[in-house]
Amino acid sequence: MKRSLALLTSSMLAAPLMAQGDVVTFNSSVDSVELGGSLRFRTETRDPSAPIAGLNSDSVSSGFARVFFNVKASDAVDGKIEFQHVIPGQGMDSENLLRQAWLSWATSETTNLKVGRFQMKYGNQRMVSDLAWSNLGRAWDGVSYQYKAEAFTTDFFWTQPVELMGIAVGSEQAFGGIYLEFDPNDAIEVDLYTFFRRDRGLGGLGNNDMTFGGIVEGNITDGATFSVEAAAQSGDHGALDAGGLAIAARADMEVAKGVKLGIGYELASGDGNATDGDDDSFRPLFDFGHAYHGTQDLFIWSNLQDLVFRSSFALDGNWSLNGDVHIFSLDDEAGGIPSFTGGPFVSVPGEDALGTELDVSVRGQVAGGIDIWAGISYFAAGDAIASNDDQLWAFLQGEFYF
Repeated sequence: MKRSLALLTSSMLAAPLMAQGDVVTFNSSVDSVELGGSLRFRTETRDPSAPIAGLNSDSVSSGFARVFFNVKASDAVDGKIEFQHVIPGQGMDSENLLRQAWLSWATSETTNLKVGRFQMKYGNQRMVSDLAWSNLGRAWDGVSYQYKAEAFTTDFFWTQPVELMGIAVGSEQAFGGIYLEFDPNDAIEVDLYTFFRRDRGLGGLGNNDMTFGGIVEGNITDGATFSVEAAAQSGDHGALDAGGLAIAARADMEVAKGVKLGIGYELASGDGNATDGDDDSFRPLFDFGHAYHGTQDLFIWSNLQDLVFRSSFALDGNWSLNGDVHIFSLDDEAGGIPSFTGGPFVSVPGEDALGTELDVSVRGQVAGGIDIWAGISYFAAGDAIASNDDQLWAFLQGEFYF
């Protein structure tokens, strides 16, 4: 790998270079080689765990540095290699990771084959997301094949999630799928998908399931849009039969120039009986929960109901102010409270109100290449959380692209 990179670097340095936008383009025997990257710094102040009484807030700093090469060998063949150095924060060691390394071949005018390590995101990213909020992000090793027709696009892929960037260190998982996108007319779009997951986990048998579903979205009227997504799971979750369900619906409207309001409801089923041989809880795949279920990332999309009110205000052509209100509750009050850390939530029997979260953020760009994103979030814990306590979280993030 080091020798290949050295040869690539020397060949580029020997060629004249031209500036093109935010990247550097080198003339060579190939069509083009682009060099670029980004730097991110984020600082956060928050309670260090779930909203449990008696724990003090803490400050955390994190970020990354990334550099990439895009190589276009011809109209049919191109590739990318990208490295990142990540400081996750919270006392964790920094990581040097190969983020992407793939080769893409347009086998015809309608087909494309990609192999290597790459990122994926499908639909509204409730099922598969590259998780742009995370400093580590997500990546998969494998192969994907795409076929484009006039009225639809079909993707086939079979991969293995990369440790630290998708699954925990030591986990073993295969992840594949079929994703179809239909555009029957200008007013509506329809997606259908089936995802396969084979996972031995860290401690023995894990998920061996199939998730199938679809999305319908489009325009209600001029300035008003809707989206509905539904999915179901079958197969095995360990020794239990999988049978989870998930539903997400939203509607948004531009009520004035630059002002948008929306409402949504999201449900992921829970399982209140662990002894009947069935697991009725929906187990998320690689969703973008941070974007949908509260920026504090307290809950995962399992045994969860989320009624959300959204708003967005364009301050000018560059800056926007966003505010969301989430009202969280359990789908099955006997099913426990799934969280990213697996605890330390303790549920209160007979209660289903998890709490209410208010998220406010402002986002824009300065100096032409620096994205600024700042936000504050307040969570009022509900009666379903034992020893509950309210929680405040604030962050400031800057990202520079070069």
